[in-house]
Amino acid sequence: MKKELKKGDIWFLVAMKWWKQWKKYVGYDSRDMEGIGNPAYHPGPIDNSALFKDPGHPDACFLKEHLIDQLDYWLLPVEVSPTLVSWYGIKDCHVIPRENFLVTTYQHFYLHFSLAPLIQVVEFGMFVKHCKVEVYLMELKLYRHPNMDDGVTQQFSKHDTIGQIEEDMRILFNIPKDRCVRLWSKYLSNKYELLNKPEMTVQEAGLYQGQTIEIEEQNPDGSWPRGLLKTK
Repeated sequence: MKKELKKGDIWFLVAMKWWKQWKKYVGYDSRDMEGIGNPAYHPGPIDNSALFKDPGHPDACFLKEHLIDQLDYWLLPVEVSPTLVSWYGIKDCHVIPRENFLVTTYQHFYLHFSLAPLIQVVEFGMFVKHCKVEVYLMELKLYRHPNMDDGVTQQFSKHDTIGQIEEDMRILFNIPKDRCVRLWSKYLSNKYELLNKPEMTVQEAGLYQGQTIEIEEQNPDGSWPRGLLKTK
């Protein structure tokens, strides 16, 4: 079930425990042939709970840290998932709160079955390009100016754009589309940089894990609470 990685393709993770059991049941490898169809090897519903942080954790919808490919999980092409779920079912599990990865053909399917996690293939490299499955997204802390005590942590792909972050923040903080806003990235304790290029990606903007992003709304008179400076 492996295929060449192509930019924009969607993959999903299956916990290695379930995957190994499934291979025994169907005789996926030659050494597993004796287990074909044996009820004792039936894998049961797909269970990815081991891949996520504990239910009581504030970031329970996020993957555990330091998961290793082919040790903790197995990558499968998105195309095979409807068949697997129809055959074996799936246990309730957390959904990574990023729906922009969903291709139209599978969007209703994944939202219905809560299958997670969905992972996108992205392109890395300045001069020599290579494709890589982006298992871990970047966590950003989102705030609405001037309230810096009530933020929300969300995950973004390194190839998401500043414009996409703005769109998410408008929805998150219920800011109308026709209201002018500015996004700021916070460095150190009191330094801010204006993110004024909506087409720029998270990677190109130099954003880093855990960075604070603030959305500022224009005043009715056309002025800005932070003034006109790019840094403050």
